[in-house]
Amino acid sequence: NLAQVTGSIQKTLGLLHQLNLNVSSFSSASQLPLLQRLNALVAELDTMQKLADGCNIQVPMEVVNLIDDGKNPDEFTRDVLNSCIAKNQITKGKTDAFKRA
Repeated sequence: NLAQVTGSIQKTLGLLHQLNLNVSSFSSASQLPLLQRLNALVAELDTMQKLADGCNIQVPMEVVNLIDDGKNPDEFTRDVLNSCIAKNQITKGKTDAFKRA
């Protein structure tokens, strides 16, 4: 199901690119293709929504906020990993101290 959602996202991105081309070079003769692409986009977004309902993926709000701020979500992953490593080293230091005492 996730592969179908990914395919739908890629198709939507392609449709958006085509729409961008249509809008940037718009003329009255290109109105019908533009409307057809808009309808295709709406249909694909509907398909994507239906497919997404079957996926149970939870994204932390921190990641969504980073994306909204225009930052790379990999930074969140790196920061969480570094935090875990630091806490692990502190805990290891405490256990080593107790072993010596």
